[in-house]
Amino acid sequence: MRCLAVGSLFWGATIGLGSVVSTDQLVKEGLKAEQDMQPLVALESFSAAAKLRPEDAFIQQKIAQQLSDAAFVETDPDERMRLAKEAMLYARRAVKLDPQSAVARLSIAVLYGKFAVEGNARTRLEYARQIHENAEQALVIDPQYAWGYHVLGKWHVELSRLGFGARAIVNLFLGGLPKASVAQGVQSLEKAVELEPDALSHWVELGFAYQRAERMDEAVGAWEKALQLPALKIYDEPAKQRATAALVEQRQG
Repeated sequence: MRCLAVGSLFWGATIGLGSVVSTDQLVKEGLKAEQDMQPLVALESFSAAAKLRPEDAFIQQKIAQQLSDAAFVETDPDERMRLAKEAMLYARRAVKLDPQSAVARLSIAVLYGKFAVEGNARTRLEYARQIHENAEQALVIDPQYAWGYHVLGKWHVELSRLGFGARAIVNLFLGGLPKASVAQGVQSLEKAVELEPDALSHWVELGFAYQRAERMDEAVGAWEKALQLPALKIYDEPAKQRATAALVEQRQG
């Protein structure tokens, strides 16, 4: 097990018995662990790098991402929420350090999505507004950001299910929500696929958007495409499982 300690040199960290590693090397190690889908290992490296370069927005966002990914695979609800809340602190810090970081801004939207899963009906609606606002801001910063379209598209599909009663509550107590539509959800997810055709999660969510739009042939095609792609992210394999289950249900129906 590696022992991390901040060294006396401003450019390095001491790891183990006296070896000196630069901040850039720690970041490189973190990125490798992230690629290997080991968020807690990556978190260790990025956290060490942050001690040496605390004003680096990229590193702060990477810490937020590892905590968010760790929350994704965590089974205990309390620990999952703790990780998500800690991730939000780092995501906000990244945005403060670099207000023009679309990735950091979208991290906030994603984390509000995690909060929504654990919240009650009223807080879920409030978080929904925050998801939309931050995803939109990310796309203002970078109009070619595929994951911005992914989050926004999923938001439209999910919120299009909102009934009259729930929307009345939103309008009365929360000041309303932007209008959600399945058509806009499909359009946004098609844009995500156009920008990143090899990201299988885009195809999975596009399939569910097509399903919601009652375009089943296209839904099946999107899910089948997703299953042909390699799982490269920590959330890809669960996405594939959702696509497989949807295809089985469709074929049995």
